Amino acid sequence: MRLSEVLAAVPGLEKRFVHYLEGQGYIRPTKLQKARIARRDYAQADLERIRSIWRYYQRGISIQRAWELVTRPADGAYVFFPVASRRWHDAIDLLRSQDNVIEASAVYGDRYDALAHLRVPHDSDVYAVLDALFEGSIISGLPQILRHGADAVWTKPATTSADTMVRAWVLIKVPAKQLDGLVELLRGFPGIVEASAIYGETDVIAKIEVDDAPALDDLVVNRIQGIDVVESTRTFIGIGGLHWARS
Repeated sequence: MRLSEVLAAVPGLEKRFVHYLEGQGYIRPTKLQKARIARRDYAQADLERIRSIWRYYQRGISIQRAWELVTRPADGAYVFFPVASRRWHDAIDLLRSQDNVIEASAVYGDRYDALAHLRVPHDSDVYAVLDALFEGSIISGLPQILRHGADAVWTKPATTSADTMVRAWVLIKVPAKQLDGLVELLRGFPGIVEASAIYGETDVIAKIEVDDAPALDDLVVNRIQGIDVVESTRTFIGIGGLHWARS
C-alpha cells in the first residue's frame, strides 16, 4: 500500500513519523523503483507495526521503548466486567475496534456479563481498553482483571463448528504448587482449547468449546471438578452470536 493509505488508516499519524521508523529500521517497506525516486510499498505487517508504535508514542512512551513492546512476546489479561444486556452489542463492537483485544464475548454470569482477552505488552493497554468502555458508558460496575505471562498460555485449534459450538470460560482455584500440573493435565481434555495460569485469586482459566450443553456439563462437573487438586470453579457461558475473535 502507498504511504497515503497508511496515513489514512492511522488517525493523526504524521508522514515524518513513518519516515523516522523506516530510517531506524523498525519497518522495512519494499522499494519500487520509479523513474526518479523509489516509491515505498507498505505491507499489512508494516501498517500494524506503525499503528502499534504510534499508539504507544501518543501515550508518551519513547519510540525505542514502543518498538520493544511491539516486538517482544506480550503478556496478557482477561477482563471481566458488568454491562447492561441492551449494551452487549455495543460492548463487542467497541472491543473489536481495539488493536490489542484478542477476543470478546457476552457471557452468562453472576457479577459479570462480558469478557475480553487482551494482549498487554504495557500496563497502559489494559487501561486504554477500560477507558474506552467507561467513556462509552458501557461498563456498569467494577471490572475484574486477571493477568497472565507471555509464556503462560497454551492453546490448540477447536474441532467444533463455530456456528454450533457452546463456548465457556472456567476459572479454577488450586493450590499454588499444583498450577503447572493442572495446566498440563487440562491439555489432554477434549474440548479445552486454551488454558492459562493467571495472577490473582483465581489460579487457572480454561476456555472450552464443545458441541452442546451436556458436553459442557460433563467436562466441567465430571472432568475438571473431579480433579483432586481443584478446590473450586466458576463458569461463564458465552452467549451465542455475541462473540468475536481476531483471526
